[in-house]
Amino acid sequence: MKLFATDLDGTLLDRDGGIHPRDARAIESAMQRDVVVTIATGRLTSGTHHVARALKLTAPIVCADGGVTACARTEAILDRKPVPTTEVDPILSTILRRGLASFVFTHDAIHSCEKGVDHHAYVRGWSPNITTHADVLDARAWRETPDSAVMVLGIGNEEAVRSVERWIAEACPTLDTLTFSFERSGAWVVRIVASGVSKGAALEALAARLGIAQRDTAVIGDWLNDLSMFGWAGRSYAMPHAAEQVKLAATHRLDEASCKRGAIADALEDFLGGG
Repeated sequence: MKLFATDLDGTLLDRDGGIHPRDARAIESAMQRDVVVTIATGRLTSGTHHVARALKLTAPIVCADGGVTACARTEAILDRKPVPTTEVDPILSTILRRGLASFVFTHDAIHSCEKGVDHHAYVRGWSPNITTHADVLDARAWRETPDSAVMVLGIGNEEAVRSVERWIAEACPTLDTLTFSFERSGAWVVRIVASGVSKGAALEALAARLGIAQRDTAVIGDWLNDLSMFGWAGRSYAMPHAAEQVKLAATHRLDEASCKRGAIADALEDFLGGG
């Protein structure tokens, strides 16, 4: 048995959220050959299940950068790695004091402070379910379920983001952070998850559950949150527009021609053909 995992945005999905017809056919063919095909994405479940349904996936899917594993068929949560509420409270307070827009992500929804409205177009890439709160720190919508947060975001200027990153490293050493900028606005993001949460760790656990050897796994992606699964999988395919770090970590690099004819299909052909 083999396992193939694909990232969504910039990999399986184009800018309009579409799937290349050849890629869809290749995924269907792979599943008919008993290949376990899954999704590994930063998106929340509410931004992912419709893709899994369109592809008729049956394997568990990995969401929230590894913070959530869900059943593709029933949409039930199979595993969740929360950021403890006892940690979320001081993190949100620090983010707000630094003047950043703050967001709490549960497995299927985003809870935003009022300042975060300016960034809703961006965070909607994770989930279309966004609620704005006058006081996100005390919002019952996410607090009423114990340890419901799987990710916390702060968005604003680089200096403030770096300041929050340093504070978390000292005050909350059991959590993992990733900082980056998004090109269109120039704003910076600090993303906080529980320690050890990553796409790679979630896929490793899934493969172990299914009895699939590491050498029989392959992944495809394009961004920094894909590095962990590139480091774990037997084969890794980088999209042509991937970040340089991702290309360097990949065992295989796809080219622009591959994108035009269906990059997922090319990767699956190579993986299953043993090339």
